[in-house]
Amino acid sequence: MAYCYFNGSIVDESKASISIHNLGLQRGFGIFDLFRGRGGRPAFMEDHLDRFYKSQSFLDFDDNIEKEEIRVAVRKLQEANNFDESTFRLMLLADGNESEEVLKPLFYITNSNISSHNNPSTANVILHEYLREYPSIKSINYLTSNHLHRAKKKANAIDVVYHSNGIISEASRSNIFLVKDGMLLTPQNNILLGVTRKNILSFAEEILPVSVQDISVGMLFEADEVFISSTLKEVMPIVTIDGKKIGEGQIGAQTLKIQQAFVDLLQ
Repeated sequence: MAYCYFNGSIVDESKASISIHNLGLQRGFGIFDLFRGRGGRPAFMEDHLDRFYKSQSFLDFDDNIEKEEIRVAVRKLQEANNFDESTFRLMLLADGNESEEVLKPLFYITNSNISSHNNPSTANVILHEYLREYPSIKSINYLTSNHLHRAKKKANAIDVVYHSNGIISEASRSNIFLVKDGMLLTPQNNILLGVTRKNILSFAEEILPVSVQDISVGMLFEADEVFISSTLKEVMPIVTIDGKKIGEGQIGAQTLKIQQAFVDLLQ
């Protein structure tokens, strides 16, 4: 059993429900964000709240969910569930009828135990030509990524890297970085500004030069090292793409340094 925060109250998850007529459900009109609780403490919560608020403003609902409401709800969920390692998923859906001029928010937070979660030491990704609509918003539209679930399973891939007109943007659930000739590169356009990405960039210059720029598909395959970043994957080394070996086909020295620096940041 776990407790969630549902429209203003802490309730047992089994008691929370939404209408089958909910507009967010019917039309995919909604946003979310996700952050981790580490050792019982939220990690980078303020960064996630800033991004959630930016996404929320895009929806243009009648009412806004304020940051302090979320902070208080998270504290209450920590007390109720007492999970050491967990995720907090903020969900905001449109509630009402699409014929109405003003839509109200349906807001809830789930808190899930991830104490058994482990990342693989290295991973494979696959490529797919696609550009997300409104990429700067963390929307609930994951249709393309989920549509590719069989392709990912067949390739034993941890994620899908999107590209359009030969330019890499992001993975479906992660940001992407590459190391080439002693420089760290990461895409600049058509991406969700990941919180893990932001924090990597905050210290990466201390390890090697950084360039935020357009990255071609060809540059990706010619990289010495590649890794992706996200809340759950953290710094995930990618050793093959579409089954093709990247660099030496193992975790690179610069990726290891960035992994360790990120762990140190969490201390």
